[in-house]
Amino acid sequence: MQLLDSEQLEYAFAIHGISRETQARTVYADIWALIQKAEKIRDPLALAKIESNLRHLCNDYFSIMHAWQDEEEERHEGEDPCDASKENIREARSMIPGFEKNFIRYSLCYLELNRALIQVRGTLSHLAQDYDLTDTKALQVNHATGILLQQAHKERKTIMEKRLRLERVRSLLLHFDPLMELLGEDLPRLLGQERGSHDLVLFKGALRKKNFDTARAIASRWHHDWLRNTGQTVINLAEKNVAELQAADGIMLHSGELTLITSFLKSDEAKINQLMNKYNVPYMVFKYQNLINQGYQLGRIGSIEGLIIQHAKLISLSSRPVADAETAKIQEQSVLNPARTLQSRFKSLPAIFDEMETTLSILEKLFSQTREYMAQTPENLQN
Repeated sequence: MQLLDSEQLEYAFAIHGISRETQARTVYADIWALIQKAEKIRDPLALAKIESNLRHLCNDYFSIMHAWQDEEEERHEGEDPCDASKENIREARSMIPGFEKNFIRYSLCYLELNRALIQVRGTLSHLAQDYDLTDTKALQVNHATGILLQQAHKERKTIMEKRLRLERVRSLLLHFDPLMELLGEDLPRLLGQERGSHDLVLFKGALRKKNFDTARAIASRWHHDWLRNTGQTVINLAEKNVAELQAADGIMLHSGELTLITSFLKSDEAKINQLMNKYNVPYMVFKYQNLINQGYQLGRIGSIEGLIIQHAKLISLSSRPVADAETAKIQEQSVLNPARTLQSRFKSLPAIFDEMETTLSILEKLFSQTREYMAQTPENLQN
């Protein structure tokens, strides 16, 4: 963000005979120093301290200007103003407290919005490399796209959780595979083809249904220590990891069972990735441009330098009576009318704040989800 064209603060103060241009220029520079300092801050407590310093800085400056106002009022004491001047003074004095509060709100909004734009653009540049952040024609998104992406992020997160779980299951089944293969070979060989095959089917069925007592009873009938011990090892492994091995139709016992499940998950993930690749970055850019628009809205209110000058004009008008009605009319047009317009424009500050915070909340969630999306998963999950 940048200020509007300079209103030449010192020149404006000189024209209106306000002898506090040095203090005004100092506070203007100090406000900008705080705005620039906030650009790199990410810690909420550190930002809160900057904002507190900004409030104190503004209030200290207002105190200086009020002291000057008192001096001017004392210097012009006894002068007889015209009725129009009396009304101007009354209105100016009534405007000043609200103007000062809104000046602080404006400055805080400027600080936070400037910080947000710089940090968001930096994050976007990292997450969206080789993407033109100014290419609005390529966006093809709107507010409804956010709902679509939100659902896609949820679905992809669910898929990734399932795939990561399958990876853990694959590691477990590496222990099952050789044992089950040995049982498949040795049961028919040692117990006879018919009985061995039958017991193997019963044993697997009991394990899949988590009927571990039944499985133990079957294994106990095997009259070979090797068979009984192998069966017991399989039962213990399955019972210990039953939650991890659970599938829709029972627990898994062979790593080959993962192939079909993984292929379905990869297919679903490919569809979601296609959607996200098309809309994710454009939607983040769309929300970033929403922040830029809030900057334009803030710029319509005025500039920090212009607001300092307008405040000084109100202070000057409130403390200097004039006897000439024509002069009073000119003062109303040059000072009060712009101040009235500002009072109206200041009403948009809460909406700018709210929109900025809402947009930042959405972007932060999108950034977090995108980092998760871009994070490298285990090697075999990428195959």
